Amino acid sequence: MIYITFNTVSEVACFLAGLIFLFKDKDPAWRLLIWYLLLTCMVELAGIYIRTSLHVSNIPLYNLSVLPECFVTSYFFYSLYKAYHPKIKWLIIWLSVFLIMYFAELILNHFSGFVSITASVMSVVFVLASLYYYYLKLKDEHFERLLFYAPFWWVSGTLFFYFGSTACNLFFDYLIKYPSISYEFSVRYIIFCILDVILYSFWSYAFICRYLQRKSYS
Repeated sequence: MIYITFNTVSEVACFLAGLIFLFKDKDPAWRLLIWYLLLTCMVELAGIYIRTSLHVSNIPLYNLSVLPECFVTSYFFYSLYKAYHPKIKWLIIWLSVFLIMYFAELILNHFSGFVSITASVMSVVFVLASLYYYYLKLKDEHFERLLFYAPFWWVSGTLFFYFGSTACNLFFDYLIKYPSISYEFSVRYIIFCILDVILYSFWSYAFICRYLQRKSYS
């Protein structure tokens, strides 16, 4: 029962939605989300096992998970921007800066603490990327029914999640400094449960919209 949490249920449900509705999608960016969600589910379950059964810190595992999180999300934003002729050099520059920050913080933390500064910067970048996408859509003369437009819902879920993540990462030390409060009822845990449910609900709906769009085109 310890593996059944708000996080694991929302992540598995979103993975199943991606597997069902994106399996035959021809866009590599959308298909990549299936593998990313599978990895996310595995990381979450492994994190629970390490914390509850091995009784050791699972922070190194979540440090590793930041890498695919950044690369997959960045690539997906780049794929959304392709309709507006983006330059791949900006994607390469951002990922290079991210890797420099990531490994520098790992070294400074002696590979033991969470890369909270890097995660905070990443969250801010993804919030700005989401807002920039909205800006591009506002300028776009091509009409889209946003209620059924898959990229809009994917970006909206991403914006909600990373905006909340930014606040959590900025106050990470404050939220974990009370050892008397159990992990399950910590402020940070509750916030991320809510953010996870919002993110994966929006993403699941985006997958459904993507499927319906593909069916209508065919």
